[in-house]
Amino acid sequence: MVDNNMTSLEQRLAALEDLTKKLEDGQLPIDQAIELYSKGMELAVSCKKSLEELSGKIEVVRENAQKVLNKEP
Repeated sequence: MVDNNMTSLEQRLAALEDLTKKLEDGQLPIDQAIELYSKGMELAVSCKKSLEELSGKIEVVRENAQKVLNKEP
């Protein structure tokens, strides 16, 4: 499960990058590699959800700004 203490997207992305480097090194025992891969996938899903939420917020701000700009004479 993803660590609830890693709340920021930046922290989760950094952790995912670290896990990726460890896996790419190829020096881990298979059981540890599988465990890290599983954690990495959880982090990836968590990051994707956060990015989708942030994208939605940006879209709302953009739409609101466009409405204001369209009302100006």
